[in-house]
Amino acid sequence: MHSLPVLVALTVVMFPQLSNAVEAKAPPTLELVSPIGAVVRSAVLPGWGQMHASSYFSGGFSLVSTMGFLAAGLVAHRSYQQIYRDEYMPVATSNPKSTQAVSIYGKVNQVYKVRQFLLLAAAGVWAYSLVDSYVGSNIHNAKSKSYQLNRDAAIIEKMSFELKPNRISLEFKF
Repeated sequence: MHSLPVLVALTVVMFPQLSNAVEAKAPPTLELVSPIGAVVRSAVLPGWGQMHASSYFSGGFSLVSTMGFLAAGLVAHRSYQQIYRDEYMPVATSNPKSTQAVSIYGKVNQVYKVRQFLLLAAAGVWAYSLVDSYVGSNIHNAKSKSYQLNRDAAIIEKMSFELKPNRISLEFKF
């Protein structure tokens, strides 16, 4: 449990753009993002590909959720091992069909199911992170291209073309 503050500190150091996620939206950057690169980033660290595609909220959510589920799964795993080793095994070795062994087995099985749920939830959020980073990078690219197209259209509108039968003129308006 001592690694949680270290994880939070590393997140703040590695991803300073998370602190700017609440600020007003600026126009999208013109930098295009590789969807495959975003997926690879999210495969390495959940949420990293989403943050790379300028989706800081969902990237941070994926990172914190996955790490939280993994940490809780680790705690549940240690609890499962402790109960199994210290409570169930001494009773089950003498008489596995006794009511006390069956009762403790129910407790061990419950902790096992919680552990499995937490680990599968972490895997599910990580898989969501992969899909969302791919989709998010394509949306980011579409917004960037749209912004650039609108900017280019505004520049073209500022220019005035006049076609006459005997000459072509070009006039710039500022």
